[in-house]
Amino acid sequence: MDKGRHMRDNVVENVFFKCFLIVLGGFIYSVGVNIFVRPLGLYNGGVVGLAQLIAYFFERSLGKTTNIYAVVYVIFNIPLLVLAFRGINRRFFVRTLLGVGSVALFGMILKTPEHSFIENILTASIIGGMITGLGTGLILFAGGSSGGTDIIGVFVSKRRPNASVGKIALLFNMVLYSVILFVNDPEVVIYSIIVMVASSLTLDRIHYQNIAARCMIFTKMDGLDKRIMEETYRGVTEWEGKGAYTGQGEHILVSCINKYEEREFMEIVNSLDPHAFVIIDENIKVKGNFLKKL
Repeated sequence: MDKGRHMRDNVVENVFFKCFLIVLGGFIYSVGVNIFVRPLGLYNGGVVGLAQLIAYFFERSLGKTTNIYAVVYVIFNIPLLVLAFRGINRRFFVRTLLGVGSVALFGMILKTPEHSFIENILTASIIGGMITGLGTGLILFAGGSSGGTDIIGVFVSKRRPNASVGKIALLFNMVLYSVILFVNDPEVVIYSIIVMVASSLTLDRIHYQNIAARCMIFTKMDGLDKRIMEETYRGVTEWEGKGAYTGQGEHILVSCINKYEEREFMEIVNSLDPHAFVIIDENIKVKGNFLKKL
């Protein structure tokens, strides 16, 4: 009974911690956008950048420092959240809903100054990009997303193995910045691209979602394969083995995961068989039908 209660407490604690990271990430992202990027008249990538572009025409009459882009951002994400709920999974939907809500809420609350407190536009662009990348990385690390192209990328990659979140985002941003070029000076587009690159590089340092790992589990307990597939949505290959010294039979399970799924896998394994023998190899190359999760 105590062991079961301890496991439930750990699960609850882990969920609350990830929710905290998502909200913190939304706050940090909004600081980067409102305090560093928008005072320079620059644009983020993704749906936030699209929302900024649409809001640009409204803000010409309402005032430059209004944060109407956050409202537009929520409107654009409504159909994408429906897509996440129906086409991906409910856990991802709930955490993404929290991520989108946090970005929108802090985006509306944080006042955008009329002028950047960093005079050098290149420095401000790099710092703003790094801060937004940090915020997005925390949200992704916690298993959610800030919406937009992240949702589209995950949905498409589940159905097309050769697609990825990064490719979808790159294609979207190429179209976005091409449109921005028609309504702004080329200098605005150049520094906006610098913001996007700095954000992407920072994100890659925080969230290595494309690092694949092979997880091999040796266990005598039944049912572990089913638990893994039901809770992680990962496939499992299983065969029967026998210990050379003991002569006892055991199950050998193999699954390919990404780096940040290791902890979740170990929690499942330890909950059913604390004495299981587990081997995890990182930085492996995987080809074929391997789902690249956020």
